[in-house]
Amino acid sequence: MNRPMSELQLVFLLLLVLAALVGCSEEMVHSTLPDAHPQEWMAQESENFHGKVSQSSGVASCIECHGADFDGGRSRVSCVDCHAHVEGFCVACHGGLENQSGAPPYSLRGTTVTTSRGVGAHTVHLDGGDLSAGFECTMCHDVPAFTLQEGHYDSLSTTGYLFTDSIAEIAWGDFAGTESHWSHASATCSNTYCHGNFTGGNSDNAVVWNGSNQAVCGSCHDIGTEPASLGWKHAYHVGVAGLGCDECHAGVVDAATSIVDKSLHVNGNVDQSVRDTTLCQSCHGSGTASCTTCHGGTDNSSGAPPRGLRGESSTTSLAVGAHTVHLEGGSLADGFACSECHVVPAETLAPDHLGADSIAEIRWGSLSGGLGYWNRSTGECSNIYCHGNFPGGYTTNGPVWTSNGGGQCGTCHDDGTRPRDLSGAHDKHVRDLGIQCHRCHASVVNGSSVIADPSLHVDGTIQVVFSVGNGTYSNRICSGMGCHGPEDWYHN
Repeated sequence: MNRPMSELQLVFLLLLVLAALVGCSEEMVHSTLPDAHPQEWMAQESENFHGKVSQSSGVASCIECHGADFDGGRSRVSCVDCHAHVEGFCVACHGGLENQSGAPPYSLRGTTVTTSRGVGAHTVHLDGGDLSAGFECTMCHDVPAFTLQEGHYDSLSTTGYLFTDSIAEIAWGDFAGTESHWSHASATCSNTYCHGNFTGGNSDNAVVWNGSNQAVCGSCHDIGTEPASLGWKHAYHVGVAGLGCDECHAGVVDAATSIVDKSLHVNGNVDQSVRDTTLCQSCHGSGTASCTTCHGGTDNSSGAPPRGLRGESSTTSLAVGAHTVHLEGGSLADGFACSECHVVPAETLAPDHLGADSIAEIRWGSLSGGLGYWNRSTGECSNIYCHGNFPGGYTTNGPVWTSNGGGQCGTCHDDGTRPRDLSGAHDKHVRDLGIQCHRCHASVVNGSSVIADPSLHVDGTIQVVFSVGNGTYSNRICSGMGCHGPEDWYHN
């Protein structure tokens, strides 16, 4: 038979109920339910720390008490209270307390050494170093809006939240480049803009994430030892003219190649700030005389290279070749203007002059003719007036730009040994009658078959001046020639 509850017992019962209510209030940070969690649940150094347990077994079991959104559930203890998206929230799991970056000085598995993939070079990427400012996490990762967002910690499926591998996925952002590649197996980044995948950079550079001393100056691009690898005009400006990086990038680097403004380095732009503009003006003035600064030809102010843009000086180099003899002329012809083979800019910085490839484009002039052809792979010119493309000339002649002997007498047209190759009545006059070249071309060539006036040879005009008599030649008709009697003679 049950006894009535005494007043003292009733008070004790009320205190138990009140204590229970207080224990489950929203003020509690972890459950007080018996055996809900081990005593070490909040101790980071323990194997029973809730972060390590959830990492190894997942958080599906947490849903039963804390709710599918982890915001309290029937336990009324919210995981979100500690793991919400607030300033510096990443530090709770990833570390980075000293700069509130979340860049791990410890990984999710508790490691702190940079040789661990979970730690690696996080801090130097977030903080920056001697060569660049720090980068945002979004450069390499998708940053979640809140800690328990799908795809960040766990993946959501039809059966609830399932634990994944806790390996941070790489999602290249901003200017890191879509061609970038991360190998988890070898812990290497490759093809990233940040480490050399840009024009003139060391695109095959593959840095080890948990290695060291891999970002020294010169690891991503040349610093002056092989300037041609930098592209554009570096080969000339650095390798030949001897300019330092600071001459054209003064805002970024100093004369000792130390970065002076980290925000301007590895920032997706080529930042140019000329230290002394008079230095440029001394070389890049107007007029053809300024051509000599880059191309040479200082002996005749022609700009015809005795050196190429990469310092070449041998005539066997395409950049040098037969430039000088074409500009100065020789025993067979006067010099030609640069415009017979190139478009000559009005000034150094004219559009299309400083091409990115440093290769001079060929544009045939009025004398050389519009049918000429330049084969850069073989170094041959062909089908041009200057070397045989005219009536009676050797139209198949293809002199090699880098070889000697391409302009000797007899290479462009017959010199008397095969007069049938020439046009008009040359065969009869030379072969049958034995008339020498100087008899009809006295102003151009002498009796020894030596060019007497180079300015009248290879000038676009057939110069006919008879060495004896008062004969004239016009429109292919000889007049006043004693050898043909008083009548005119038509040459066909």
